[in-house]
Amino acid sequence: MVDETPSTDAKEVVETAIAEDSAQADKGRYGWLSTIVAGLFGLIYAYLVWQAIGNLVALPAFYDQAGYGSAHVPWWLLWIGVVIPIAVFALAFLVGRKRSVFGKALIFVVGLAVTAGLGLGIIALESVMRPVLIIVQQSN
Repeated sequence: MVDETPSTDAKEVVETAIAEDSAQADKGRYGWLSTIVAGLFGLIYAYLVWQAIGNLVALPAFYDQAGYGSAHVPWWLLWIGVVIPIAVFALAFLVGRKRSVFGKALIFVVGLAVTAGLGLGIIALESVMRPVLIIVQQSN
């Protein structure tokens, strides 16, 4: 019969890592376990920044093809899309300094939810602005 319970050594390693990370959190620092968690979430936030930069590059060409012209590109919305994930990650990193590794992970998840919500808000705002751009273009 196979014993499916983790070995005592593995439990001790995990408990030691969490205890060391908690000691670092009490000092307001990131332990190695928290650094790994922050790095993994950093990759997700970096992907969101990458998408926003892709929109920043591709949307002006789309507006030109659609006949709006580059003068009607909502540059401020595109730059907000780039800045939001960076700012939210930095804020989550600072807020999570004195938390446990699980608390830090939760803060990063909440930051992702905030970033997604703000991103959807930007998309909704752009869709509301599109008819206005058409009216402005027709009046010129």
